[in-house]
Amino acid sequence: MNRKNVFPSLAVAAALAAALGLSSCAAAGQKAGETGPASAAATAPTQQESGPAASAEPTATAATPAPTPTAAAPTASAAPTASAVAGVKTFTFPDGHLSFSYPSNWSIRMVGSAENAAKLRGVQAVIADATGNELASVTSSTSASSASGPVARTVLDAAPVPGLKDVDGEQLAFGFAFDSFADQSDFHMGVRKERDFAPGVTDAGYSHVQFPNGGAEAKVLFGSPAFASVDAARTWMTTEQYSQLKRLLLSLKYS
Repeated sequence: MNRKNVFPSLAVAAALAAALGLSSCAAAGQKAGETGPASAAATAPTQQESGPAASAEPTATAATPAPTPTAAAPTASAAPTASAVAGVKTFTFPDGHLSFSYPSNWSIRMVGSAENAAKLRGVQAVIADATGNELASVTSSTSASSASGPVARTVLDAAPVPGLKDVDGEQLAFGFAFDSFADQSDFHMGVRKERDFAPGVTDAGYSHVQFPNGGAEAKVLFGSPAFASVDAARTWMTTEQYSQLKRLLLSLKYS
């Protein structure tokens, strides 16, 4: 914070100084407005997915994981709308259907256009924190789909996204989980069908969900490996960064 001191000049007449024996000094301080980035307490996790976080690339250590950014073709800049909630902005995709809220000192880079959305080629919003670290990605109006199959899934956190259902009327949920399949393992955090985060789930499910305007995907971008262990992932869950990303995903709305 900067403080500017202003000292007014003194006009001291010799005659008055002698007669009154006075000297004067005034000082006024002004605080310059400052805008500080919200604390991104945790190093972002690093996972195998890119794009949601169109991610930032630091590799996580067992104690402080960090999401990695992914490259996406730049296009038109996003035009988020200020929310009524202090410190939060709301971004709405060009077709006006899918929207979400995010910290006001974070930024969004758009990939794609309204024309892409009309042709179901996808429009992507890549979300970065105040330092420019790309942490998450939300894609709307796409025809892409995901493959499913058997999986051993450890659900670390899950919650329904209020009022958000897919085109079939199924409840959608936020979730953070660790998957083991074949000789691979993977951390993922995003929005899927609620049943994909149910206890004992054995089917991988899909990272893409379907809305009337096409497919959508919302996820945190991780590098690879995301975390050294499940315990390291749980440590990251105690950070402000995790809370901010969870709130962002839970704020998703379709109208």
